[in-house]
Amino acid sequence: MKKYYEESNFIGVLEPHAYYIPFLNADDVFLPRRKSASYIDLNGTWGITEYKSILEVEDDFYLNQTKGEIPVPSCVQIHGYDNMQYTNTNFPFPVRPPYVPNENPCYHYSRKFSYDGDQKAYMCFEGVDSAFYLYVNDKFVGYSYISHRLSEFDVTPFLVNGENKVDVLVLKWCKGSYFEDQDKLRFTGIFRDVYILKRPKGHIVNYRIDTDICGKVGFALTDGESATVTFNGEEKQVKSGEKIEFVVNNPKLWSAENPYLYKMIISSKGEYIGEEVGIRSSEVKNGVYYFNGKPIKIKGVNRHDFNYKTGATVTVENIIEDFTLMKKLNVNAIRTSHYQNMPEFYKLCDKFGFYVMSESDMESHGSVAYKMDCEYWRDFSDLAKLPMFKKEILDRQKVNVMLNVNRPSINFWSLGNESGYSEYIAKAALWIKEYDSSRPIHYEQANKCVEAEDGWKRTDRYYETPIDVSSGMYNSIHWMHNEFLTDEREFRPFILCEYCHSMGNGPGDLKDYWDEINSNERYIGGYIWEWADHGVLLDGAKGLTYGGDYGENLHDGNFCMDGIITADRKITEKSLVMKKQYEPLAFELINGVLTVKSRWYFENVQGLLTVTKKENGKVLEETTFNLDLLPQSEITFNGGSAQVIIASVALLKDWSLLKKGEEIAREGWTKENTLESKVCKDNNLKITESGRYITANTKGAQFIIDKCSGEICSVSKDGKQVIDSPLEFNIWRAPTDNDMYVKNDWERLRYRYAFSNAYETVIKDNVVTVKGMIAPARYKSVVEYTLVYTFFDGAVKMDIDFTVDEKATYLPRLGFKTKLDKAFNKVKYFGYGPYANYVDHRSNCVKDLYENTVNKMEVNYVKPQENGSRSGCEFMEITDGKMVIGVEGDFSFSTLPHTIKEYSDYKHDWELPESSCTELCLDYFMSGLGSNSCGPSLDEKYQTPKKGKGSITIYFK
Repeated sequence: MKKYYEESNFIGVLEPHAYYIPFLNADDVFLPRRKSASYIDLNGTWGITEYKSILEVEDDFYLNQTKGEIPVPSCVQIHGYDNMQYTNTNFPFPVRPPYVPNENPCYHYSRKFSYDGDQKAYMCFEGVDSAFYLYVNDKFVGYSYISHRLSEFDVTPFLVNGENKVDVLVLKWCKGSYFEDQDKLRFTGIFRDVYILKRPKGHIVNYRIDTDICGKVGFALTDGESATVTFNGEEKQVKSGEKIEFVVNNPKLWSAENPYLYKMIISSKGEYIGEEVGIRSSEVKNGVYYFNGKPIKIKGVNRHDFNYKTGATVTVENIIEDFTLMKKLNVNAIRTSHYQNMPEFYKLCDKFGFYVMSESDMESHGSVAYKMDCEYWRDFSDLAKLPMFKKEILDRQKVNVMLNVNRPSINFWSLGNESGYSEYIAKAALWIKEYDSSRPIHYEQANKCVEAEDGWKRTDRYYETPIDVSSGMYNSIHWMHNEFLTDEREFRPFILCEYCHSMGNGPGDLKDYWDEINSNERYIGGYIWEWADHGVLLDGAKGLTYGGDYGENLHDGNFCMDGIITADRKITEKSLVMKKQYEPLAFELINGVLTVKSRWYFENVQGLLTVTKKENGKVLEETTFNLDLLPQSEITFNGGSAQVIIASVALLKDWSLLKKGEEIAREGWTKENTLESKVCKDNNLKITESGRYITANTKGAQFIIDKCSGEICSVSKDGKQVIDSPLEFNIWRAPTDNDMYVKNDWERLRYRYAFSNAYETVIKDNVVTVKGMIAPARYKSVVEYTLVYTFFDGAVKMDIDFTVDEKATYLPRLGFKTKLDKAFNKVKYFGYGPYANYVDHRSNCVKDLYENTVNKMEVNYVKPQENGSRSGCEFMEITDGKMVIGVEGDFSFSTLPHTIKEYSDYKHDWELPESSCTELCLDYFMSGLGSNSCGPSLDEKYQTPKKGKGSITIYFK
């Protein structure tokens, strides 16, 4: 067997062309493709045999009977073959291009099918990872690679009327795997559809459709004998190499806001092809990106083809499910990270309205790690500069652009991801410009077109690249404002192709990014990394699994669990934060005047505006208005006055995948809390001191302070203990995924094991003053504090004045924690809600009075971590139905069914033990979340301060 897998050549594979499916009846051309009589579906059950090495495969392997069965399309790892592996930046094999290991798992697929006819027959594979040899009726047909390309073979001379046999040998790795090192779980197999198209001789092969927003629609027959084109009530003839033109008066333009499509039917040789044409433009002018002449904002997500049960194999139904959720969350754009999607994906984007950055199947991220002395930022380009990859780099662009060029939803071409920069990549960009000048070209790695000695500095060569937009990943807002906007040489607009890394609890900086993005037309917008977690539910598993769960000795853990929604497609708190920033309306309430402004550019926002006035959690008044807001216009209403005012807009009619009544925007405003304090003076309280302990006997409760720690170690009421553990100082939180780098400092400084030591206690009247420090063994004081306890009737006020050591890394939090009986399960609070929130992660929340239960306040993350906190609180109560523990002040809190220790120690959510208590955490300060798992460090304004004061009052009734 020839080692094609060490080459960058296609054998027997036809040149890429525009995607379409021919039909035999003009009335059927817009039906699902499987309805076409020309389409022979080869999906289904195939035979399979696994080989551990390519060297074990006999030259005539296709004569052997397969040993097992597997569904096609699917991934072999999902069906018990090989092992799954998750790596982000690392190549999963030793590096010596063009070679891959000889122990390279291979899979012999085989099936039989019936065929009749004397027409041309084309066998199509829409996705095979990573490469494959094709045999039909025991004869070699060809070889293809590039996992996500559509590979089409002319199998006419190989078929017979009647029963036929197809055999495919799939390789796990090939030379092309060096440019398919994407951040994802690694799967193998025939993972997309397989089919045969029956075509007449002399059929249409390729054509191009172009439009302009004045209404001109061009059709060029680039390969084929002739065709008849029917469009907009006209019928025209076209021959090979010719172009015809149609004119639409007052055209309805395609956009994500109104994805209007005109129907075109192309006929030739008894075949009919249906095209849905969107008239639109996409261009960069004077440093600004314009779509249909407007400086739109891209409110996007990065999306992998992924399903938590089937891996890289997804269905049209899966895609529509994703699209429905995206519309619910106000997403208008998708980057196909980091490869072209199945052809049906793009047609669905046309239909439902999404701007698409169609990215080519190219990433060699492992080039930053394969050398033992690798310099991360400088070595991205190592492989891209090798002559052996020159042809491959260009081919990877062709199979994306030539297939999808007629899709109106595509507004950017992207050369790929994290593959460095070289003359070969520059030439590939120039080829795209020559083939299709109607869309700007994106490639973030143009940033890497520097010589090694220049490091990260942008050189003249950067400004000369044939890339149309400036792009970045996880750039800080400071850089955007102070470096990009002030770069006098930068003539391109800027887009964040990845930002707000959505791993675990976070991201915490979405609002700040969008405050900046909305401030200047030079910013195009961004694509959140990423759409969905990549957890896999394997047969027999108790829950979702991730890197390291499959026996790999090289993996990147749960770094694949970084979606704005869950792997099983559930909307979460962070999803709603994104929805808020992406919403199509902006609200403002000043002096009782409510202003609503449209952020759309092309269509009216039509909705039902509901203004709700509330007091102490109760609705006082609800007023509704019909909203019909012109693009970029605003309207004012009488918003009135109340403690809490909420404006909500729901659709007045069905739109895209959403139904009438779906909420698309919401905002709230809150005045001060008008709830009366429940804390009363106690003129008869007594404070006594005996050895180690100080006892405060109040009318409503007894408090005991441990002079060793300065903490309240016991609270009893009517002779019965209320708390099951001391009300102890706490600066630790179970690290979030976005704490992954700063937690190294937290762990080095042993914050988790820090405890309080009081070195002075003073009693005066109803006040106990404690001076102390918080520190772990080994280190000096992390926090120096003065804590003043003031006692009332069944209550204690705790005022703190603290200073953090100047050399200490910022604290995760500063407050107290205690355990309660798990019967304490009902919670009421006045603060931001109803969702979990943090100081930098609450733009979707409104400060109001809320009620909930402890179990429902826990937020599930597959890798357990800090969760469930509520910030900006002025009041909170928790009860077991008999006793009430209340809190007043300015604080954050959480009441959760598991402890900080449990969230810190366990690897998976399904490993957490059954709840044994309710853990109550009260924080003077809780640091924000940020997105530092891949993004910038947490902004200082969201960190627990190095010096501060706070006040919390706890009462027991």
